[in-house]
Amino acid sequence: IELKSGILNIFLRTGIVFTQVDLWLGLSYCDGKWNEVTVSKEGSVISATMNELREQALEPHVQQLKVNSPVYVGGIPPEIHSFYRELGLEQGFGGCMKDVKFTRGAVVNLASVSSSAVRVNLDGCLSTDSAVNCRGNDSILVYRGKEQSVYESALQPFTEYLYRVVALNEGGSVSSVWTNARTRESVPQNVPTPSRVHSINGYSIEVTWDKPAGVIGVIEKYILKAYEADGPTVPITSAELADAGMLTGVLMGLHPFTNYAVTLTACTLAGCTESLHALNITTPQEAPEDVQSPTAISFPTFLLMSWSPPKTPNGIITQYTLYMNGMPIYSGNGTKYVVKDLAVFTPHQFLLTACTLAGCTNSSQVTLFTAQLPPSHVDAPVLTVLDSRTIYVQWKEPVEVNGILDRYIIYMATNEQNFTKWNVIYNSTELFLDFTIPQLFPGTEYLIKLAACTGGGCSISEASAAITDESTPEGVPAPKAQSYASDSFNISWTKPEYPNGMITSYGLYMDGVLLQNSSQLSCYASGLAPWSLHSFRVQACTAKGCALGPLVEARTMEAPPEGMVDVFTTVSGSKEVQLKWLAPNKPNGKLTYTVLVSGLFYADQ
Repeated sequence: IELKSGILNIFLRTGIVFTQVDLWLGLSYCDGKWNEVTVSKEGSVISATMNELREQALEPHVQQLKVNSPVYVGGIPPEIHSFYRELGLEQGFGGCMKDVKFTRGAVVNLASVSSSAVRVNLDGCLSTDSAVNCRGNDSILVYRGKEQSVYESALQPFTEYLYRVVALNEGGSVSSVWTNARTRESVPQNVPTPSRVHSINGYSIEVTWDKPAGVIGVIEKYILKAYEADGPTVPITSAELADAGMLTGVLMGLHPFTNYAVTLTACTLAGCTESLHALNITTPQEAPEDVQSPTAISFPTFLLMSWSPPKTPNGIITQYTLYMNGMPIYSGNGTKYVVKDLAVFTPHQFLLTACTLAGCTNSSQVTLFTAQLPPSHVDAPVLTVLDSRTIYVQWKEPVEVNGILDRYIIYMATNEQNFTKWNVIYNSTELFLDFTIPQLFPGTEYLIKLAACTGGGCSISEASAAITDESTPEGVPAPKAQSYASDSFNISWTKPEYPNGMITSYGLYMDGVLLQNSSQLSCYASGLAPWSLHSFRVQACTAKGCALGPLVEARTMEAPPEGMVDVFTTVSGSKEVQLKWLAPNKPNGKLTYTVLVSGLFYADQ
């Protein structure tokens, strides 16, 4: 069915039989009012009626019409144009439709039965301001001249106009067929405020509105927007409703217990307009969201519990309930609670429930421990002497740890420091139960104690004692030999730098001969020749053996020489005498000579 140049054309093909009915309308339909068109096939008669005009055709061979495909109203989708080229297929329908019926029966609601629609108001056109006369006799001259194109302005928006061109010369005139054109829509004006807003729940609302009056064009869609009252000018959420026939929509994505201002926006192809005023609504409360797990400050026998309000309360919190190990222990509006009479370092399960008038929400469950304390008692370590320089230390884990063992520490003191200074020789978190102490001094007594530590502190055991095995001394000193008389020495020495045990005796060697063997640190040697050279060496002994110190040499003091000095003279000239002499038998020291001469001396004149 096509309406073209004032003619309503009906083309019907059943099988191989083709039937055409043409109903001349002229411009009678172009009066701005509704026109009723009826097309029917009754047996062999095909007819077309529009208002009071009727035309029919009789085709005896026409077959029964069976419709088993989609019905297209107003045009054909571009993708199937190639299958119906014989129809010519002008520009699609450019008017408005309503009350469409197929055969006898109820009126079909195109908005509900259509599978697709493109820029069409399926409920019919909106009210028109004035009728449009497009009859030929009432047409308006738009342009006169020799140009082949013209631009016409000041037209009404979303209005269909018919145009034809008349070519004139001195011999007469010829007219073109009428062609139609429709101006575009205008942006909607005076979009009303939503008439009713109803809360579905705390997160969505149902909005109802009236169709905007005076919209020139087809409303393509409505947009609902919600703004937070006294908040930013950017909408919190919006909903786009493409079915312009619906005057009710749901706006989701809201927050419970929040004041909103709701507006309506209507859109045509030309643009959108938002209502100047908004309808206010407060969403109802909902159960809280993001309830935070409780936290605690831990003490050995109690927990100081606290919690924060839910990140999204969704209303006014009416009550908190704190559960410990599945049992409620507190209910109220507070955010702190002390849990008393607990065991040291014991785990407990806690969960918090927050409630509004709309419902309650649980936090995730959390495990909290009471605080740690130092171990109740630490046994003294067991010491095993492996050799003269190594002690093997063993210990047991404390019976009452009072927490989680964090580390063991070994302290050591020696008799060299009178056991007053304790040094840390082992500090480890690997929680081994033994340790070997190397590089000790032989024959030395050591005190060793153990500390076991938790997060609550350390407990220290009593000290255990052990003496390393003795060894031969090391660092035996050189003796000091001092002579205060020409026939004797006073010899003294100190203890070895490393005794490596208990010194049993000291031996003093003079000139390679053992002079003294005792526990004394000194010796007196006499009956020696004056200025005589002697060597000394000290030997220190433990039960494991002896060691010699370095060799030193020293002389006795000098004494007067003993014996005569024989002098021999030889005259060398009138003025010279040469003297020679022999040393005394016992010099008793380092000799110096003095020559004394007496007599008459001559001097050169």
